[in-house]
Amino acid sequence: MMTEQEQLRAVQQDGRIIQYIENPSEAVQLAAVQQNGWAIGYLKNPSEAVQLAAVQQYGRAIYYIKNPSETVQLAAVQQNGSTICYIKNPSDTVRTWTALFQ
Repeated sequence: MMTEQEQLRAVQQDGRIIQYIENPSEAVQLAAVQQNGWAIGYLKNPSEAVQLAAVQQYGRAIYYIKNPSETVQLAAVQQNGSTICYIKNPSDTVRTWTALFQ
């Protein structure tokens, strides 16, 4: 079993390694998505902080987030405006922002 420090070092090298870590802490999850936003696809019920970090790293990572908050939606479209197509129910604010800044 890897210690949290070993897990952190591993995901900082390649965020996708998170898929092999059972019950990773939020710190390990954050490190993984900061290294590779797509790593969120391997997480179950990530916190809003982890979701936000993932979309700030790679906007299209929102594809893997069920029911993202308006904050997460907005961060995703600010990182990449075309990510709005991956949001099932974008908020009015997100739609307006996308219309104004794309």
